[in-house]
Amino acid sequence: MTKQSATTAKPVSIDADAPVLPKQRDKRFDGYLKTAGFVLAVISFVLPFVMYYDILDARPRPESSGIQVRDPLNRTNQKVVRDTRGKVTSTSPNSSEELDPMTTATTSEQTADRLAKIADASTQPFPGKPRFLVREVVGGLVMIEDETGYWFVEKGSPLPDGSTLVAIQRGATPGSWNIKTSDGDVIDRTF
Repeated sequence: MTKQSATTAKPVSIDADAPVLPKQRDKRFDGYLKTAGFVLAVISFVLPFVMYYDILDARPRPESSGIQVRDPLNRTNQKVVRDTRGKVTSTSPNSSEELDPMTTATTSEQTADRLAKIADASTQPFPGKPRFLVREVVGGLVMIEDETGYWFVEKGSPLPDGSTLVAIQRGATPGSWNIKTSDGDVIDRTF
């Protein structure tokens, strides 16, 4: 072992006139924060791309069943149907003589039946206008009620009876309202 000599420390003298400098701040922590922020920014930028490609890889692959799927635009096996316009053509060798090759749309019994149905339908009366009630008027909106529920309409809106709302007017008595439709109807508020 070697013997170390004892050194005596000289006392440091502090000048009373010298300004006291603040202790220097350790800037390593700032560097760590900047690095962590940069790493998070890179991860945030890259993550959507990674997830997109991961989803592509995670899609299930169809199992091979041995059945060949044909392209729907492959028209090699397409059958062509030609309009013969009433011409009799014998394409099959064993065509029956009893079978009429002429294509027709209706028969006379169906036509008479159809004409009778049309005559019956023309005498049927048209349905009446759909009815609705005016329930409330608030700030330029009118709440109406029909068989399907409640609706809010404003000036120019279509109404259930096919007309449009032309005007919202105060009634003759205080607190009463009525609306005027494009058909000329005036409908009072129903309580």
